[in-house]
Amino acid sequence: MATIFQHGTLELIMNGLYDGTTSLATILDNGDFGIGTLDRLNGELTIMNGKVYQTNAGGITQEIRKLELTTPFSSSHFEASNNRFVQEPKLSFSGLETLNHYVSQNVPNSLRLNGFFKSLKVRVAPKQARPYPDFLSVSAEQPTFEYQNVEGTLIGDFGPDIYTGVMANGWHLHFLSNDFTIGGHVLDFSAEHLSGTVDTFDTVKVSMPIHNDSFMSHKSNISDIRQAIAKAEGE
Repeated sequence: MATIFQHGTLELIMNGLYDGTTSLATILDNGDFGIGTLDRLNGELTIMNGKVYQTNAGGITQEIRKLELTTPFSSSHFEASNNRFVQEPKLSFSGLETLNHYVSQNVPNSLRLNGFFKSLKVRVAPKQARPYPDFLSVSAEQPTFEYQNVEGTLIGDFGPDIYTGVMANGWHLHFLSNDFTIGGHVLDFSAEHLSGTVDTFDTVKVSMPIHNDSFMSHKSNISDIRQAIAKAEGE
């Protein structure tokens, strides 16, 4: 059995439920690779080899050692037995569909792909204060950062359409440089000499924040969630 673990749902983030509701220690109990954010949407998290890295709104990336810190929405997994080796001489953000022949469109997948990035554009969610705005409002004001000629790893998840609202449909990717100084949510890139793995999962384990009053009283409206997610993801 190959399992991807997720705490929270993308739908709750889209609607401004940013309070951290489980610890980073819990996320690491369920995997040593993953992506997410911190309490109050404080930056972008990338989990690599069992270590958690945060990129903050100032563009600074650092390892987070206080695993009691909390997250409203993160995913993690261990390397799956169902994986495929990936090697691409060139790849761009607009050409991500190239990766689709490595995955099934009907189940979740995760990607780790290391290479040389001739250009890279990332964004970072800034820490929010109550009353929280919805995520579309946040994404319109998020700082972005551009880099050239950096070596690093794309890491993230592929969500099937059927799970839209639980996770992002399509690819949701973060970046972490080889020297752990650059990170963020990927908006665009052009890269070459890429290699890594795609993990395919037959089990999805979702932990819900049932002890959070805002979540328990929240009324979901998923009628236009797909378009909202696409806009927030920069598509």
